[in-house]
Amino acid sequence: MTTPQADNQSVDNEQRTSLNGRLVRGDQSYDVTLRYASQYSLWLRFVDAPAENPVGVYDHLTLNAETLTIETGRCEILPPAHDQADFRLVALENIHDFKKLLFDGRVDVLDNTARNLPLVLSYKDNIDPAFREHVADIAYDLSIYHNLFDRLDEEYAGEPPEVAERIQAGILASLGPQLHACIDEHIQRLESLIAGFDGEQHSHHGYYLRKLIWGDLLTAPFIARTNLKPRGYIGDSEMMAMCYRNTYEGDSTFGKLLHKHPVSAPGAQAVRNRREIIPQLIRTQLARWPASVEAPFKFLSVACGPARELADMYVDPQDVERIHASLLDQDPAALYEAGKTVESIEAQLDGKLSVDFIRESVRTLLSTRELKERWGDFHFIYSMGLFDYLTPPVASAVLRKLYALLLPGGEMAIGNFHECNPSRYYMDYWLDWPIIYRTEESFTALAEGLKGAETWIEFDDTGVQMMLRIRKRES
Repeated sequence: MTTPQADNQSVDNEQRTSLNGRLVRGDQSYDVTLRYASQYSLWLRFVDAPAENPVGVYDHLTLNAETLTIETGRCEILPPAHDQADFRLVALENIHDFKKLLFDGRVDVLDNTARNLPLVLSYKDNIDPAFREHVADIAYDLSIYHNLFDRLDEEYAGEPPEVAERIQAGILASLGPQLHACIDEHIQRLESLIAGFDGEQHSHHGYYLRKLIWGDLLTAPFIARTNLKPRGYIGDSEMMAMCYRNTYEGDSTFGKLLHKHPVSAPGAQAVRNRREIIPQLIRTQLARWPASVEAPFKFLSVACGPARELADMYVDPQDVERIHASLLDQDPAALYEAGKTVESIEAQLDGKLSVDFIRESVRTLLSTRELKERWGDFHFIYSMGLFDYLTPPVASAVLRKLYALLLPGGEMAIGNFHECNPSRYYMDYWLDWPIIYRTEESFTALAEGLKGAETWIEFDDTGVQMMLRIRKRES
């Protein structure tokens, strides 16, 4: 097994493709080549003779980036570090993120928020008065608790670490439940206030709430991550890891309490439960199929994340030889973490696991016709954190693709949060974590038309994590 590489390795700028551009100053224009220097600057070289007095402000830069033409407006050329070095260019208007542009092909502008400022400011005009009062109450209560816990932190800041740690633990245990009860009361009131809202109203009111308590939310590592989405999407593997740990995390007592509240919620418990359920299902499936080194039991995990459940799946040294795992995720960081999980199991069982790491997205999964030829077929397929984000047509299409990879007699377990999730509006409004909820009927409907499929629904203990179970008949 070779652990996949993460994408956060150092960048070799010399290997990056150059861009062509044209600089304009007054009635003069100059052809230039540019390459990556930093997130918001480029190394610049004049194609022909440099401009007279090349350093300084220019009126305009046009960049030709593959299929895109980028206009930066005013920009400035900084002097080279030495005679043989290139100039450095910094945009003064339309300040593009060159890292995203050159490495991801995405266009993002630093001051994009400022451009949308009138629209953002107008959001408050459409806020329901009762909701506005509700948010004011939340902001007031959080400010009181925030100030209280910060003042307490300052009081014992000079104590030895082992003493301070115990004092903080005492405060978390004695005063923490009051803050959590306060949040619970606000969440209960929230549901009645937003009853009847459509999707756009939910979006506007959630945005308004988060902006009014933004500073408080960012003190909690879990809530900060769900809101900031550092990997560009919600539900990344670190968010899952925080749910698994379910501990107090943060730089302050207030932040730790605010962090602990959502990772203790029913939705987070459902995430922990499914991690335990999958290994149990695998062990059940293993018993259904004869053990064979020549024809190992094969399973596919779709949107595998860090695949922490594997630690409870491989329990016997014989499992190393009789199980073949295929782990699929679009996020290289998640596959890297899954590789670390596999390495840990290999060290524990003193053997090499048979594992395929598949870096693919839903889009490529749907567009690829020869999936069985590429990935093989499987005795068991599961996906616990993907279908919550797929619309019914896409979810149904993905299900058909996966079902085609199932061996006769094989089974699938597909997860989706049920609409009864009591954390639903807490996730939507505080965490900016909207997902697609389903009922038993709407979930089962995704499997309609699957030839030879026997379907049923199962739940975890919270009733939040719903699983669509599918067995492909043998004939």
